[in-house]
Amino acid sequence: MHTRPLGVGLVGCLLLAPCPAQDAAKLARDYEKAIVAVNEAHADKPVARDERELHKRLPAAATKLPKVLAELADAPDVRDALAVAAAAALDLDRIDDFELLQKRLAALDPPRAQQVGIAVSRPRFVAIGTQGMQTEGLTAVADVFDLVLDAYRDVFGLEAFSKVPGKKLRLRVHLEPKIERPPHFAPQFPFHSEIDFPVVDAAKFASPTKEGQFLFYGLCHELGHVVAMWGDRKNEEDRHAWAHYTGVAIVEHLAAKKLPALQDLRDVRWRSLEFERKRLAAKKVVPGPVDADTVLARFLALHDAVGAKTIGEALAGLDARGKHERINRVRYYAMQDLHAAIVATKAGKAAKKAVDAAFAGS
Repeated sequence: MHTRPLGVGLVGCLLLAPCPAQDAAKLARDYEKAIVAVNEAHADKPVARDERELHKRLPAAATKLPKVLAELADAPDVRDALAVAAAAALDLDRIDDFELLQKRLAALDPPRAQQVGIAVSRPRFVAIGTQGMQTEGLTAVADVFDLVLDAYRDVFGLEAFSKVPGKKLRLRVHLEPKIERPPHFAPQFPFHSEIDFPVVDAAKFASPTKEGQFLFYGLCHELGHVVAMWGDRKNEEDRHAWAHYTGVAIVEHLAAKKLPALQDLRDVRWRSLEFERKRLAAKKVVPGPVDADTVLARFLALHDAVGAKTIGEALAGLDARGKHERINRVRYYAMQDLHAAIVATKAGKAAKKAVDAAFAGS
């Protein structure tokens, strides 16, 4: 979607007097369109280092709109406009704008403000809490997610996650009375990668739940999907095993650190490399492309042969050579390309026989 420049009438409204309530919807749309325009330009040519730098590209007139909206008298369309503009602010990590708009909406319409939610901005992601999430609960999830991102760096050497360089990840945390659907990577958003993350406690983060959902593992698992998708729309080449492999590797790595933020997260008892090795060995699964277990065995064989850092190095090499397909800007890789990329690394050359065996049948 492309936008038109902010009009003279709007600038005059900003400079001369508060706009009447009936203009609220237009003000919100103009703010939203200005943010979309900045994001679109960056996605087409991503040269800004981060979203803070992108803030400078927002037209000066647009930066004044949140304050104008927050000062309008109460009316149904004003409440709608505040909600629209607050959501738009989060698309550019304009957390100050979001908090101004959300605070005003909370004063006018608390239930609507609860739908809009709360937000925590960190250097690598924005966590958005909805449906009754409390600040302490959202902060607890954000603290763990920071550790998970650190672990992907330490274990796999991976630090770039979102589909558009310079854009932060979004983590959407929503409170549910009962988890009916597990966490999932939501790839449909045009300018950033987002993880949808349900929880059952508004004020703290514990895992597994009483019903047995492994939320800590789920957070680690879904970030694996953000890092890499395999195949194409018709063929999920990794049989959903890649994210399971990265997820258990990160859970095991972090659990060994015994960090205070992870004291209520006990997923490692059921989700670890050690657990999966034993399970696959008991079933006599060999590496291959047939199903989730054979592909998981492939990744475990590669992990043991060359190490997780080499797998990350191979992915970085594929990116550098453009050896991926883009679907809605999400990177999709091919197993045969990963095979060649690992063999091209120093560790891969030294363990070529084991690497070739891991890709047998592909």
